[in-house]
Parts: sequence; C-alpha cells; structure tokens
Amino acid sequence: MKKIKIGIFGPKGRMGESILKQMDNFAELQLSSLCENKKHSVVGKELEGMVVHSNLKKLVDESDVIIDFTIPEATINLLEELKKSKKKTAVVTGTTGFTKNQEKKFLKLCNGLKILQSFNMSLGINILKELVKKTAKNISEESDIEISEIHHNMKRDVPSGTALTLADSITEGAKAKKKNMYRLQSANLLRKKNEIGFSSIRGGDVVGEHSVYFFMDGERIELTHRAVDRKIFSNGALKAAIWIFNKKPGMYSLTDMLG
Repeated sequence: MKKIKIGIFGPKGRMGESILKQMDNFAELQLSSLCENKKHSVVGKELEGMVVHSNLKKLVDESDVIIDFTIPEATINLLEELKKSKKKTAVVTGTTGFTKNQEKKFLKLCNGLKILQSFNMSLGINILKELVKKTAKNISEESDIEISEIHHNMKRDVPSGTALTLADSITEGAKAKKKNMYRLQSANLLRKKNEIGFSSIRGGDVVGEHSVYFFMDGERIELTHRAVDRKIFSNGALKAAIWIFNKKPGMYSLTDMLG
C-alpha cells in the first residue's frame, strides 16, 4: 500500500510536536518533510530522522498533504507557494488569529486548492458545535448567550478561533443576526439584546476549554468541552490528512469529514 506523504509546517510548535508523536499510530502515513521559520534554531538540524528546512517549495514538492499549525502570515505564504506549484498538494490547517483582511486573502488563495480548515480538530468540539446550534435554534430569543474560553499562556489570539466558530453555530441555529461583544472593563455598560458575549482567560498549560451559556429567567444551560491532552487535536489532523488525500479541490471542514 502506497503511503501518504505528510509534510509538517511548524514541527517545533506545540501542535507540530504533538503531531510528530502521533504519526507512528497511522500506518497509512509517511513523514516526508519538515519546514520551519527560517529564523528558527532547529533549521538545518535533524528531527525525526530528517533535516528541518525553511523552503516552502521543497515542502510542497515533498508532500501529498501538508499539516499546518503556524501563524496567519506563514499560512498565507504557504498557499501562495501552492498556487505557483503544479503539484496538487493538499493542506490541513488549524492556524488561528486571522485578521479580516488576512481571512479574505486566505479564502481567495484557497480557490482551486484542496484545503481542510478547522480551528479545532477535536471530534468533541465539532459535536459541541452541533449541540450549540440546536440549542440556539430553540431558545436563542429568550436567552442571554455568553462564551468563555481558557487556554495556555502562550496562545496569541483572543478570543480563540474555536470560540468564534461556536458563535457562528449560534447565529446559524438562531437564524437571526447576533453581535459579538468582547468583554472589556467598563464602569457603565449594560448587556444588550442579541449579543454574544466573549470572555477569555490565559494561563499555565491549559490545552483548551470552551463553554457556551444560555441564560434564561430562572434557569440556564451550560455546554462545555474540555481538552486535557493535545493528542486529540493531532489525531484529528492526521485523520483529516487521510480523508482529504483523495478528495477533489475544494474548501473543506472537519464537519465535512465527520459527515
């Protein structure tokens, strides 16, 4: 059986290291290329039996599927390289923190490429999104809705990409326009109707925790997902790499993979 060649973009990041640890659990996959930021100290050194490089063209040429957990600028640079290549390399990306302009550029570059994007590769989170959507469909009108998220002290983006996708699920279920409100210090700011409030906490080595609250008069519903091991994300990304390998060019999500 021919193995799928996997390139890792950002092998020394938290997710990159976790993916490398889980690779041995997937007989269908073969590690083929490791690419890091050219300023990273690991470039030129050996990791998992191969030399880490900083050449995006080399990464594309050596891979059937690239798994990318980097930063928005790096992800966009990768897609620009893919647009120049004749090789139909797929990308599984979990990069978060895009600005609106970066998101527009990302989506434009994805046209004609084979991309699976998910801000959270966990099966549980994607089930939570469906539960949130269904709950919002039934009680969004009579609820004050809040989202809280907790992550480790090295996470850059606030709120998390997953929290934003949970808000999208709320809006989709409610079938009504909701305004995202990011909680800031204020001496006089009452909650308004049709808001989705966001609260973020950063500290320690927390892998990830997301809660959605539906507050009503006399009762409330809390839906929570806690990630206690980063391998749930890396396993999800590796399963996504297998799934997307034989797909036609297009923009996919983990929901598509789960059916």
